Amino acid sequence: AVCSIPQTANNYLEHLQIQACCSCVLIVENNRLVGIFTQEDAVKISTQKPNLEDLALCEVMTHPVITLEESKFTDLFFALNFLQHHRIRHLPLVDEENQLVGLLTYESLRQILRPVDLLRLRLVHEVMTTDVICADANVSILEISRLMTKNQVSSVMIVETQASLTIPLGMVTGRDIVQLKALNVNFDSCLAQTVMSTPVFCVTVDESLWNVQQIMEQRFIQRLAVTGSKGEILGIVNHSSILEALNPWDLYKLTAVLQEKVLQLETEKIQLLGNRTLELEKQVEERTIKLRRKAEQEKLINQIATEIHSSLDLQEILNNTVVGMRSLLECHRVIIYQFNANLSGRVIAEAIVAGGLSLLHQEPYDVCITPEWLETYR
Repeated sequence: AVCSIPQTANNYLEHLQIQACCSCVLIVENNRLVGIFTQEDAVKISTQKPNLEDLALCEVMTHPVITLEESKFTDLFFALNFLQHHRIRHLPLVDEENQLVGLLTYESLRQILRPVDLLRLRLVHEVMTTDVICADANVSILEISRLMTKNQVSSVMIVETQASLTIPLGMVTGRDIVQLKALNVNFDSCLAQTVMSTPVFCVTVDESLWNVQQIMEQRFIQRLAVTGSKGEILGIVNHSSILEALNPWDLYKLTAVLQEKVLQLETEKIQLLGNRTLELEKQVEERTIKLRRKAEQEKLINQIATEIHSSLDLQEILNNTVVGMRSLLECHRVIIYQFNANLSGRVIAEAIVAGGLSLLHQEPYDVCITPEWLETYR
């Protein structure tokens, strides 16, 4: 949000109350921008001057202000790089006559840049800030403000130690500091645990930035703690983290990674198709062999049947049958055994592999063929 006020307004607390609802105050005169006062400025001043009743805004505002001409705002990524290059969070837009026409922030750029598919591809651990400024719950708000100013951050994580792990309990932001100052809270006696935002909303390192953005929008928050499997603090992500994922150079690197993955997938696909082709060829070959064997068997059976029907000599029919069956079964020996009434008998036809011992016209003895087994042939 942006609030424009005359430069002659000198009541600092009034502007702090405005700051409690806005991220900055733009000071204009005749619609020309002459200064800017941000939450970071408010936090810094709060650590230096406890009594702000008579402090004039012109004494604490930042001037001259870094601005961008509206005509040059043709590329969102240019504006993003401009913010990052100057290490600022607010970028006023002015026309050719240097009159204020608007304001760009990380939040406004994030609202415009919403490439869903890209955010789904990027993970938290790729953009999170691992150098998290932390403080104990019993630390005063004055010390929290000093930590923010010293480390040039907009939030401090309130933590406690459990089994050598740093566990997040809450968070104090620059906006909290501004709101407390507007309420005339004593920073020396007020402790972080009484004003911190809790519980801390957390994500894991492997979650997508799309999930991060969804949580921020649903919870109306600007920061999320990144925690490990045991709840320990690993980092922090905010709106600028999401925008960094959309940086052109990062997009170029991501494109290269995606191209490499595509090539890898194509190679795996070709290899998989090759393996599948070999497998199918093997299956076709096996199926062809089976069909050929079946066809040969049917042909042989038909041939045996034809020979049987074309002869009136029983012995010739029996001989042709055993020869054909041994060829069909591809076995060592095929015999036809003739039983007598008492279940004795002899081999009356035989087909045997060359060099084998013949049993023709003999009564072979086999220990496996018992009288009980022969009863079924009676």
